Amino acid sequence: MSVDNLSAATYRTAFVAYALTRRLIRTPVSHRFQFRFCVRETRYTTWMPTMRLVALFISLVAVCFANPAQSSELTAAFEEACERTPDIPALSARRAEISAKANAAEALLPGGPWTTLVHRTDALTNDRGTREYEAEFGVPIWLRGERGAMLSAALTEGERIEAEIIAKRLDVAKRVRDAYWMVAEAREKLAIAERRRATSQTLAQSLRDQSQSGQAQLIDTKIADADVRDAEAALAGLRSDLNQARIAFQVLTGRDPPSTFREREAQHVSPENHPRVNLRRIAIAKAQADESLAWALDRERPELSGFVNNNTDTNVEPNVTSLGVRVKIPFAYDAVNEPKRAAAAAEVVAAHEELALAEREVGGDVAQANARLDGARQQFAALDARRQALGSVVELTQSTQRAGQSELNDLIRARLQLFEADLSRVTARIAVERARSDINQALGIEP
Repeated sequence: MSVDNLSAATYRTAFVAYALTRRLIRTPVSHRFQFRFCVRETRYTTWMPTMRLVALFISLVAVCFANPAQSSELTAAFEEACERTPDIPALSARRAEISAKANAAEALLPGGPWTTLVHRTDALTNDRGTREYEAEFGVPIWLRGERGAMLSAALTEGERIEAEIIAKRLDVAKRVRDAYWMVAEAREKLAIAERRRATSQTLAQSLRDQSQSGQAQLIDTKIADADVRDAEAALAGLRSDLNQARIAFQVLTGRDPPSTFREREAQHVSPENHPRVNLRRIAIAKAQADESLAWALDRERPELSGFVNNNTDTNVEPNVTSLGVRVKIPFAYDAVNEPKRAAAAAEVVAAHEELALAEREVGGDVAQANARLDGARQQFAALDARRQALGSVVELTQSTQRAGQSELNDLIRARLQLFEADLSRVTARIAVERARSDINQALGIEP
């Protein structure tokens, strides 16, 4: 089961469960020592793979018990769009990198062993018979706190990637919502245009019948035919708009747009849990882990090596073999460490500032979306009243025209105004639905 292909609530539940468990992995329950300064983690790291399996199990349980009723008509298309967005599969592929970094922090050695082979002879100089052979094998040693700092940095990087995936999914959600509402608006307008053409054709046919019996003038018939052609032209333009909107939706999602979609009401959702805010919050933890790693890696790693030496010299006892141990102890150097530590501290400050900015922006987006919904509702109410008034005008004009008390042009003009009012009304109604989508988008809710 891939959490990339789940509904919004399922995906986020799995992520939260996995992230919480990873935090438990990073910090021992006893708190008897700080993990990043731990040197003797042998017994602790032996159960690290088991704990990661427990984290995965908890995330899968969260997936199984997530509420499937929160999916909508747009969920399948949204998931397809996420799979077709290159950024999300690319970030998902980095999970293997994070796993490799965590495994590297649990390894016995911080780096690969090395060997040195030496041969010394004076055959090309005075040739007194000096022959020396030496072989050395060495391994690097973990610095104090390096293992814990590396593991913490790897796990926080994994959390950052998961949070970034959710943030990218939310960006895709906005594109999918916008593409759907373009289709929905084009559909509504096309239906109105089809009704107008049918009404115009009925009027034109009625005038032709009356003209054949001599009850109407030829000029009225021509005016009615021109109105039909105008309705067909408007219909062709709106049909083209709908086809373009459908193509855009299909390119984005690989699916046909659903026939209906309604945003679910946002309940118990706080902007503090917005994916952008969570991403910045986790970025702070990542910057702090990198800062701890910069303090832990304050020198080159110590090295421990053993060597064997075989020396043949005519001046001393021939063919002497000796064994030895060599320890390399590097020292910290502030001229090298200070720039790295200052850069890491600056990243922490920048992460805090970005979190504050994200919180302000998310709060502003939610307020703007609510204001947009209020304005769209008021505009829709006004346009709906205008449409009703124009509908009454069309009925009265039609009655007077049939009674011969008004010209045909008056009826056609009234119907054209009604058609434009219908278009404006449906645009306002779609704007209300789009504003509801904007609110859920601002709150970080996936479709």
